[in-house]
Amino acid sequence: MYPTLITNFLTDYETLREYERDPSLNAVMPFSQIRRRLIGIARKENPSRNDCFYEGLGEMYLEKYESIAELVWQLPYELARHCLFEKGNHIYVKKERFEEWMELITVIPPSLLLAAFFMDYFSLDGLTDRKSMGEFIGKALSQFAYTAQPIPFLPDLNFLIRETNGLNDLHIHLNGSTESDIIWQYMLHNPLVTLKHYETAYRKDSVKKLGEQIIGNFTPEGLQKRIEHANLLRNRILAYAAVQTGLINAQNALRLNQIYIPEFWGDFKHSLALTPVIDEIMFCMITMSTLRKTNYGLLGSWFHHYLLIKGLIHQFTVMQRSQIGFPQFQLLTENSFRWGVESFYRQRFLQLAGNSAVRYLDMLEGRFSPQDNSVKNHYLISNIIKGFEAAQKDNPLLTGTKLALIAHFIKRKESKDEKSFPIRHRFLRKSLKKKAIALAVLLKSNASTASYIKGIDAAANEMDAGPEVFSHTFRFLKRNGIQHCTYHVGEDFRHLLTGLRTICEAIDFLELQTGDRLGHCTAVGISPDIWRKRVGKTCILPQGEWLDNLVFVWYIIKESQNEQLQPASTAIESQIAEFSYKIYGNSYPPYLLVEAWKLRKYNPILYLEQNAPDIGDDWDWIEPPEEAEKTREKIETHEGLRQIWEIYHRIMGDGSEYDKLIEIETDKMISTTQLYTLQCLILEKMAKEGIVIEALPSSNLCISYYKYLNEYHLERWLNTEQQEVLLPPIVLGTDDPGIFMTNIYNEYARTYLHLETQGRSSSNRIRKVTDLHRDSQTYNFNNA
Repeated sequence: MYPTLITNFLTDYETLREYERDPSLNAVMPFSQIRRRLIGIARKENPSRNDCFYEGLGEMYLEKYESIAELVWQLPYELARHCLFEKGNHIYVKKERFEEWMELITVIPPSLLLAAFFMDYFSLDGLTDRKSMGEFIGKALSQFAYTAQPIPFLPDLNFLIRETNGLNDLHIHLNGSTESDIIWQYMLHNPLVTLKHYETAYRKDSVKKLGEQIIGNFTPEGLQKRIEHANLLRNRILAYAAVQTGLINAQNALRLNQIYIPEFWGDFKHSLALTPVIDEIMFCMITMSTLRKTNYGLLGSWFHHYLLIKGLIHQFTVMQRSQIGFPQFQLLTENSFRWGVESFYRQRFLQLAGNSAVRYLDMLEGRFSPQDNSVKNHYLISNIIKGFEAAQKDNPLLTGTKLALIAHFIKRKESKDEKSFPIRHRFLRKSLKKKAIALAVLLKSNASTASYIKGIDAAANEMDAGPEVFSHTFRFLKRNGIQHCTYHVGEDFRHLLTGLRTICEAIDFLELQTGDRLGHCTAVGISPDIWRKRVGKTCILPQGEWLDNLVFVWYIIKESQNEQLQPASTAIESQIAEFSYKIYGNSYPPYLLVEAWKLRKYNPILYLEQNAPDIGDDWDWIEPPEEAEKTREKIETHEGLRQIWEIYHRIMGDGSEYDKLIEIETDKMISTTQLYTLQCLILEKMAKEGIVIEALPSSNLCISYYKYLNEYHLERWLNTEQQEVLLPPIVLGTDDPGIFMTNIYNEYARTYLHLETQGRSSSNRIRKVTDLHRDSQTYNFNNA
């Protein structure tokens, strides 16, 4: 495996800034300077190693390059040859290098590596006209017309796909699916739109935060200059290559302001369209081939400068291994770089179909965010359907592929101003009501559009809003035509107990039924020992959240009568009394706190604010009056119950005691063994109630506490031979394939190879993968 000293060569932002200090773009960077900075970047990542180690790495891996011109073509060439191979006129990732490849493309755009791999098949001297260039593209590059993602060669998996007509991606967000190479091409060709979008997004602190984390103060002006530089560098590079090939003379090259590949070889539309991915591969291949031939220092610096800008954009669109947790992922969704290119859907579906090595896509369950009126919903869904149908016409790999749509509502954090209102998440609840009614109207009024909508979901940062906020929305839509539900939960959490509790809340508060699903559920998979090791000795969370966790564990102990959990009961009851007094002003007994917790599934606006002037009659759509009355009776059966409810929802205060942050020892109250027992009890609950888990390997590896594939929990969920507990069905998805640099084939491949790291035989691995695929056929929402 190549060290990060090598693989991080596009994150040398000090050199990028130095290039930018020369407005003429004529700086030829000394390679000794690049070498020193790459060593410095590697040392910063792990300062526990001494300088002798890093200098030794530099000598082992960088001494072979004598100039920046050699580095920028030879290093990608070596990485590509290390990871890729050709078989049957198709390019695959070597099975034994697949995990390394998946790590590599989070920092290096794959188009660069593909271009480097094809260099041995390419000669500028022999491809000097439209016909010869078009034939080369059609023969060598057509596999990557719409995606820069190769797949590993796995005969077992390919056989399964052929026998079953393809794989089902049962958890994919349509926004967040576009690959970075396609985003990059869009930005180069649409700089004004890109800048306008970023100026809008830059008003958010989250967008500034991401820029400061990556390079520091990445302003709209900085983006504008870098895109201008990238286009200018691209022009100069192509002009130099064309002069070297004899297509134009040097004097004519100086007069050209806008240069694209078709300027030299003509338009390829009659042989194969120069798609964004192929355009980028061709540009990189032309540049690296010219560098290999000429070793021209200024050309090397131009290309290096260009790649550093492109690598920077890659960092803004792809989740890095240095980013841990959902809040870091969410930063990537807010920076606007996808807004322009993802206003169209055809390109996304063309990409998701994969490459022509294997036809692997049978069905997509695409997530979309519903709007607040039925007309907007109809327009949005119609655009998605039109894009899908257009992609089907253009790409035979989509022939027979089915599309289902899942409306996912968005979790949102309360602002400080919102917290002054006397209902927790009051504004989000009202927004959800409006969107739910708009979706229900569409379902009843437009049968053709509604036929694509197969379920509902709720996504985004689960620490911002829990299942209770969405309960009335889910129950209402199930009464109005929605047959299936899923919900993002247990993906990221301040404390493992919080993740376990919210999974149970999702099942109970949303009234999930057999065949419904939950997304991620990492909390019931991750090893408690790994979680505790990675999170450290303490964690910070609201004291109300900690009390809820204790009440939840007390409830599980009493319900399950599990012997391993019983020893914790007394200490938990003592802690419950302490924190109940701090938050609610009274040491309420655990059973009453459990009852108050269970009643959170009901809409507090109807029971605590029924006379408020902005409630409106349309709440009756959401909660039938008879249900509201029945719940009000439950709340009022005990004075303490109502007091707990009111304080929780800030009727009798501003909620500051509940939300006050405290630091908790991660081994406090409950051991890792007992945490494991709780996980097993919840898995058994899911299995008995027929709730399916959506597992998302690449997403989980990025967002959760894992460092290596062999730590991943999926093997535990599939370990039915040594069954400690009933296990629920499992299905696979890609989540946000553009952000996690994946596709559904690679998710199955990652699972297959994960099982190999756990010592499973080939026959056992394919049997497990076959079971996963069968579950995806059984539990997809299109089977309603």
